[in-house]
Order: sequence, then C-alpha cells, then structure tokens
Amino acid sequence: MPKDQAFFLSSRGNRLSATGLQNGFAEVRKLASLDGGKPLRPHDLHRFAVTRLSLWHQQRANVQALLPLLAPYLGHASYSDTAYYLTGSADLLAIAADRAFLDGGAA
Repeated sequence: MPKDQAFFLSSRGNRLSATGLQNGFAEVRKLASLDGGKPLRPHDLHRFAVTRLSLWHQQRANVQALLPLLAPYLGHASYSDTAYYLTGSADLLAIAADRAFLDGGAA
C-alpha cells in the first residue's frame, strides 16, 4: 500500500531515495542483460519515449493511436501510467504544434 505519492516506491510503499532508485535500476539492468556499453539510466527511458513521439510526429503517424504502444516499453501496466510519466520537451511540443497547424488543428 503506497505511503508516499511518488512514481518509484519501495516494497514498503515509501518513496525511493536517489541511491535506492539507482541501485534498483542497476539490478534490473543486470537482470535484463543491459549492462553492456554505456549504462542505461532511468532518465533514458523518458528520453526514449519523447524521441519515439517526435519520430511518430515527423512520420505523420496517428500518434494518439500509437501512444498505448509505449506503455510496455516503459514497463507500465497501462497507458494511463505512461501518460502520467511523459512530459513534452520543447522540441516535441513544437513538432506537435506545427503538425496541428498543418493538419488544420488535428495532431
């Protein structure tokens, strides 16, 4: 049962410390055999998602239909978790705004 309102919680429901998050993420990387080369950081998951959204916009894909596909890549059980997690970068917001303008308001 969560005791804190945070995205990353310990098994006791408390917010993870920075060290706890780094240690847990390192353990998950090792279990997933992702320890080769440059270490993957928690922030890299966010960067991946924002980059993917940018590419979908540039490809003029139906972004709203594709958004739920990001949830499994980020380890989320549902798209609502992914929507909460994602925030738009300045570049992503500019691409979406340009596309909405070109498409007559529909991104």
